[in-house]
Amino acid sequence: MIKSRRRNYQLGGSKAVTYPSDVIVGEEASVVGNRLLLIDPRGEVPVDDLMEFMEKHVEPAFWKWWKQKEGMRRAREKGAMKVLQAEAPIEVQEAESIEMQAIAAGPQIYLVNCWRCGGQIAWRMDLGMRGCCPYCGALIQLMV
Repeated sequence: MIKSRRRNYQLGGSKAVTYPSDVIVGEEASVVGNRLLLIDPRGEVPVDDLMEFMEKHVEPAFWKWWKQKEGMRRAREKGAMKVLQAEAPIEVQEAESIEMQAIAAGPQIYLVNCWRCGGQIAWRMDLGMRGCCPYCGALIQLMV
C-alpha cells in the first residue's frame, strides 16, 4: 500500500497527476471516480468492473466514514458534544425476576418546620415528642 500527496497540474484540457515511483504501471490505466479516484495503473481491471466496485463498495463506505469524521471534527472545533463511535453489540442476558418481600413498617415520620429558623425536620415519633432543631438548636415540643 502506498500513500502519497501529489500536485495536480494542467496537461492540455485536463488535469494530470504523476504516479509515485513505487507503483508498477502498464501502457494504459483504468480510472473511475467522482470525489475519490480509483485507479488500476496496469489497466488489467475492466473499467465497468472497476466502476461497479466503486459504486457498491468504496463510495458508500467512504461517505459513512467521512460524515463520522466531519461530525467529530466539528464537535472538537465548536466545543459541542462528540459523536461516539459505535462499539460492538453487547450480548444481552435475560434478567432474573425479583421476588416480592414483605417489609415491616418503620417508625412514623412527620415533616416539622422549626419555629425559629424555619428548617424542615423529619421528626421520628418513636424518639419522643421533645427534641431540638439540628440547624439552630432551638428546643421543640411536638403537639399532636
